[in-house]
Amino acid sequence: MGKIYLVAESGCDITADLQKQYDIRIAPMHVNFGKETKEDGTFPPSDVIDYYNRTKTIPTTSGAMTYDFANVFDAILEEDPNPSVLHIAYSAVTTCSYECARQAAEERPQMKFVQVDSQMFSYGQYSVIIRTAQMLAENPDCSLEEAAAFAQDLTDHACMCFVPDGFDFLKAGGRVKNATALVGELLKIHPMVKMIDGYLVADKKYRGSMNRVLPAMIRDFIEEYETKRPEIWLGHTPAFSDAHKALAEKIVRELGFTEIHWIECGSIITTHGGTGCFGLSGFGKNQAHRESPDAAQ
Repeated sequence: MGKIYLVAESGCDITADLQKQYDIRIAPMHVNFGKETKEDGTFPPSDVIDYYNRTKTIPTTSGAMTYDFANVFDAILEEDPNPSVLHIAYSAVTTCSYECARQAAEERPQMKFVQVDSQMFSYGQYSVIIRTAQMLAENPDCSLEEAAAFAQDLTDHACMCFVPDGFDFLKAGGRVKNATALVGELLKIHPMVKMIDGYLVADKKYRGSMNRVLPAMIRDFIEEYETKRPEIWLGHTPAFSDAHKALAEKIVRELGFTEIHWIECGSIITTHGGTGCFGLSGFGKNQAHRESPDAAQ
């Protein structure tokens, strides 16, 4: 079997070191600062917050476009005239990236191409990609179909949630399906936002400071999804304090997790979640037949 090339969007927030280690090819997503558009990953996420503080306007985001994937695929084709490519995608219902990748691949018939919709983003998508990359490193003779089936099984068992520290960015971003649930900022109410079939759905609400919210939401998440030990992924946006980070890690260790991966969310997630946002992802019970987003409202 030949090499399998993994492709993802920059919103997966995989570090440059891991991209290099596993040869993961990244198509850039985009952040729009008024009339200026920048590629995700070319500037620090703090620029998003600085722009909002300066203009009181929240930037907007756009997915990786057909030409972004075309550039990635053409670079692969320069190395391998008949490559096998597996795209583990950012949640397809939240962005155009999945369809744009498909269009770019169709224009390159010499490329064997399969897509798996991770139905997640950032640290959730990250966990599926890295687990798949590790499997491929250990099984170099794996076929493209086998790799796709492996990634799909991971996706079916993956779970992800986050809690924002504030509401401005989430409400303005419009990605939360039942956004009417995002009320109560003055009451210090924090909703747990879960991924259900690729949609962001506001669910349980927690009252109080993040010192009180973090232990409760972590325990609820792990219990609800029967998250498997020992590995867990924790993500945060800028201004999530070291004290909160230490608290979150203390809780997951107490719950039996020993392989803890911290992910600093990039500009795409910061644009939607704002500052001080925290989330976690892991693998647990089969999620393939989840409650529909409409039913969850």
